[in-house]
Amino acid sequence: MKTVGTIILAIFLVCNLVAAQDTLYICKSGAVVTKRAVNDIDSVIFYKPNFPPAVVTDIDGNIYHTVTIGTQTWMVENLKTTKYNDGTSIPYTFDANTWSALSTPGYCYYDNDAANKNTYGALYNWYTVNTGKLAPTGWHVPTDAEWTTLENYLIAHGYNYDGTTTDNEIAKSLAATSGWYPSTNSGAIGNDLTKNNTSGFAGLPGGCRDFTGTFSSIGYHGHWWSSSENGTDDAWFRLLYCDYSGVLRPSFGKQCGFSVRCVRDDNTPVLGVPILSTIAANDITMTSATCGGTITSNGGAPITASGVCWSTSTTPTTANNKTTDGTTSGSFTSSLIGLTSDATYYVRVYATNSVGTAYGNEVSFKTLTGSVTDIDGNVYNTVTIGTQTWMVENLKTTKYNDGTSIPNVTDGTTWTNLTTPGYCFYNNDAANKSAYGALYNWYTINTGKLAPTGWHVPTDAEWTTLENYLIANGYNYDGTTTGNNIAKSLAATTGWNSDSGIGTIGNDLTKNNTSGFAGLPGGYRFSSGAFYNVGYGGYWWGSTESDASYVRDLYYGSSDVSGGYSDGQYGFSVRCVRDN
Repeated sequence: MKTVGTIILAIFLVCNLVAAQDTLYICKSGAVVTKRAVNDIDSVIFYKPNFPPAVVTDIDGNIYHTVTIGTQTWMVENLKTTKYNDGTSIPYTFDANTWSALSTPGYCYYDNDAANKNTYGALYNWYTVNTGKLAPTGWHVPTDAEWTTLENYLIAHGYNYDGTTTDNEIAKSLAATSGWYPSTNSGAIGNDLTKNNTSGFAGLPGGCRDFTGTFSSIGYHGHWWSSSENGTDDAWFRLLYCDYSGVLRPSFGKQCGFSVRCVRDDNTPVLGVPILSTIAANDITMTSATCGGTITSNGGAPITASGVCWSTSTTPTTANNKTTDGTTSGSFTSSLIGLTSDATYYVRVYATNSVGTAYGNEVSFKTLTGSVTDIDGNVYNTVTIGTQTWMVENLKTTKYNDGTSIPNVTDGTTWTNLTTPGYCFYNNDAANKSAYGALYNWYTINTGKLAPTGWHVPTDAEWTTLENYLIANGYNYDGTTTGNNIAKSLAATTGWNSDSGIGTIGNDLTKNNTSGFAGLPGGYRFSSGAFYNVGYGGYWWGSTESDASYVRDLYYGSSDVSGGYSDGQYGFSVRCVRDN
């Protein structure tokens, strides 16, 4: 007990003041629901759901949404009631000394400010919980074992922040996507709030009132009682902390004021809308594409319709263009036809049941501009980005545009000693040609005859033009228009190794390729003749020469486009840009 108390007290003391800034506050009934720095916002969308969520009402008339997680159904908001479920009032305890001396029920609001009620609910001491009359009829305060059931379900079903199914790293899945202070710790609740709340539990950092009557930790911690004692003086509770990736299970004095979440008495799921996700678009042409998704839950009611909807505006619905693909759960794909060339489309999958229609995450893609054919007859799709038109695939030609053959050099030693043109395929395997194209040394680039007629290998300045356009037009992964974080916009939605870093190419491939460039990780051939990094990196020559040519590269674990000068003996991919 003494050790636990020391740990909790240490956590309470980490709160710091945050510097003031121009901030947008979202309020309801005078209470702040969420807030964001104005500089972080580029648009505001008002959205009204078109389906009635499953709800429960307490004795005071407060309405709570619910979510089914595994075999349990939980409230999605903290309890707010001021009365027991028999109508008897719960004593409100304002004074700190009175609070610390309580051994009977009592409640309060954080900082004794009723404005905190709507967002964070009330704070109850454990004696209130122990009456057995706090939850609405048909609901109860969860036992310690029921909290453990919730945790075990989430761990076993991949809700750890890194997708693993062992250890307790599920805090982000339980925490809301707003209200938490930021953190740089990997997997912590405060590290990229957009990745929170995959379970739907939506836990908020409502703080607490400790056994001395002092309020602390709002924004940093969320504390929720269990109905289970731990000896005469203490009871078990669950703690979420902005800097931590796991759910903590301490016990503390029954005088403390913590939040309460209720769980339904029976295990019959409440009906809800389907749960589904959208996959990245592929097979993109000038006028068509393929997309689809996975319905992971039918919401407890049969699916009556599902498919894909799309628009040239964000947040498409079934009122826009749509396909109709069936009435079963699982994965499906759809063909999107009748598209306009050189246009950006936004796509979501949808599914409908008796409760309503739900949508998956939004993905976007850009249709192609046209095509070009090289001397070998290879056809390349093209995309216009800003004022430039680029090939969408790596060059595959084995001949110059005058019909002369380029030497195919497979031997490593011979490759190392080259000071003349040469090409190869990754690992000297022609099966890699279709996906990744060929790898050329710089001497091949320098002939000026590699690209199809009317096209050329881009200069360093032309690569920079591409980068500057994407940065200035919001293609950074976070939507900003400064700094170089455009790698995801240039990388393809397939082929890259996975990575957990925020904004990196390998983190959620469905968010890649918003520019239409579709860069693949084709690896390279080292000057020694060895091959490296397929799946990890894509490397493209420029035609500008200093002591060597300047190369652009994309790497699965990075968010930026990087580059540097390289010796002419290296073998890199080539993308061509159209002559002006």
